[in-house]
Amino acid sequence: MPQKEVEEHYVELTREIDALEAELPNSPARRHIAEVRRRIETLYETLRENRQLLETVLENSAANIYAKRRDGRYIYLNHEMEVTHGVTRDQALGRTDFELFPREMAAQNRTNDLAAMRTGKLTEVEERVIGPSGERLFLAKKVPLTSSNGNVEGMCGISTDITELRRTELALRQAVIALEGERDNKLMNIEVITASIAHEVRQPLTGIVTNGSAALRFLQSVPLDIDEVRASLGEMMDDCHRVSEVFDTIRALFRRVDQKREPTVVNEIVLDVLHLMREELTDHGVTAETELAPELQLVHGHRNQLRQVIFNLIHNAIESMDNTIDRSRVLRVITNSRDPDAITVAVEDSGPGISPGQLDSIFDPFITTKADGMGLGLAICRMIVERHGGKLSALSDGKSGARFQFVLPVGHADSPEGVTG
Repeated sequence: MPQKEVEEHYVELTREIDALEAELPNSPARRHIAEVRRRIETLYETLRENRQLLETVLENSAANIYAKRRDGRYIYLNHEMEVTHGVTRDQALGRTDFELFPREMAAQNRTNDLAAMRTGKLTEVEERVIGPSGERLFLAKKVPLTSSNGNVEGMCGISTDITELRRTELALRQAVIALEGERDNKLMNIEVITASIAHEVRQPLTGIVTNGSAALRFLQSVPLDIDEVRASLGEMMDDCHRVSEVFDTIRALFRRVDQKREPTVVNEIVLDVLHLMREELTDHGVTAETELAPELQLVHGHRNQLRQVIFNLIHNAIESMDNTIDRSRVLRVITNSRDPDAITVAVEDSGPGISPGQLDSIFDPFITTKADGMGLGLAICRMIVERHGGKLSALSDGKSGARFQFVLPVGHADSPEGVTG
């Protein structure tokens, strides 16, 4: 019952008691009526204080509090709901959500209201509210309003803004996912780096085993061919140095200190790598050709790292021609002066080439065209070249081979492009 009606009933009842008391003589009945008046006044004051306390709580709550009749018409809404929904109490009382709010929002509210009244229990749902501050997300708790005989006459709800809570939860979930991804990436990187090292050292280790076996055979031959034994042992030593250089190169890439450069003759590195790989070239049926520019400028850099780049490019070129049967397998290594301040090194093959669509990503880590590849060789090559201030690129039409080329600047040992790990 509205407060105004309560006040009117109280005033009317008091007036009737006054009239009744005036008609009675001074008797016990009159004293009894006076006691009834006092009890009514006490009850009224208690009700008034309780109602005032309830209204104070409701009107100062940070939540939306509201009540509706069974047909969905509002019979109460607090101040916070007026602010949140952009409506006044006078506008809302006696009206439905469909008369006050956007249809989608009204339909959502009505569906949830009916569910609460149908189940007869407390229900919790998330509702979207479109108001003066934009779209917000609320957690609504709704209970049915029942009469003394148990009939459902409406519903009452309290809705709390959980927009920021959901945003925080989302941010936390994303942070957890990011942390888990970072953890997985670190674990994967450890595995991949280990696999990369194993891949890089497998070649020289295979050479060591091959040349060791050959040396043992030569030692058992009669007459003993000391030159053959010496050659096999020499190649074993070369392979051992190769393993050491692989580890030195990888260690240098990940060190956090400046690495000293030295004048380097790139043509010598090319010839040295081709000599080292002559058996691999033969085993794969590949003919190596070179076009090395005479008097090529010196490059100030890391000899082992540049050697690693050239080795990887040549090794990849050899493997790319394994399935080439309709033409000769030819490897060409070309060096020249790009201009007075740079040199170019190119490795060409006559294999099937690389799809033009893959050229942009071929240097990314874990991207490979090989069935059993790790996708790290070219990524490491690019890292080395770029740390020398150069650029590594690839060209191919996807049909007639590929050309990998890197450009290195010709600088001084104390140039600002010093390589750091």
